[in-house]
Amino acid sequence: MSSKHYRMNDYPLLKKNGSAMRSLSARLSLAIFAVALYGSVTTTGLAQSTVAILSRLDEATRLFSGATAGIRVTTHTGIINEDETQIGTITVKRHSPDETDFLINFTGQDAQAIALQGRTLQIYYPKLNVVREYDIGKYKDLAQKLILLGFGVPGRELAANYEISYLGDESIESQDAVHLQLTPRAADVLKQLRRVDLWISLKTNCPVQQKFYMPGGDYRLVTYSDVRVNPHLPSAALELPKAAKRERMN
Repeated sequence: MSSKHYRMNDYPLLKKNGSAMRSLSARLSLAIFAVALYGSVTTTGLAQSTVAILSRLDEATRLFSGATAGIRVTTHTGIINEDETQIGTITVKRHSPDETDFLINFTGQDAQAIALQGRTLQIYYPKLNVVREYDIGKYKDLAQKLILLGFGVPGRELAANYEISYLGDESIESQDAVHLQLTPRAADVLKQLRRVDLWISLKTNCPVQQKFYMPGGDYRLVTYSDVRVNPHLPSAALELPKAAKRERMN
């Protein structure tokens, strides 16, 4: 399946004025003509244009206050061709359009918890009963945008930060989802992250799967299950054990 790239300038075509709608109609006519020639996109794919998907995310973001889900993270190291898998839960709480915190609890032999609150990243090691705290400063926004990619992120923000390709509709974790490929626009980000595949659930408008491609053949595959949007989250829902020893790290 071939993909269609969209620039940020395409996005305002969603405004319902006469000239914009005529321009959008012309673009869609060209797209349909191309499909007729190459047979590369299904009718369902045409209905789920990238512009429509981004508009849908904009609308969902206005109502998003948080989410909970099961999480499975598989980290692939290309040089040794090995995978490491962690399983747990994630809790996301949105305080404002620019402030979203999260807590990831990984279980099993190498159990740990990772929390982002404001500009402080905390990692809790249960076996040591230690919380190590990192002031990530200017990297806070980048951490939120990558780790929380798709959770309450407006479509216009995705379009501003990524070149977006629509790769079709797929079923992931028994959920109908749209598959987007995101290529970072920022050169400094592109050095560390070549692209992201993002599957957005048509039911929850949240990610059901993310795949981050790094240089050297490494990637990280994150899959979510039992996603619950806007649950009641008490203030303690994102707290790490208060009795644990705190260590400030550089």
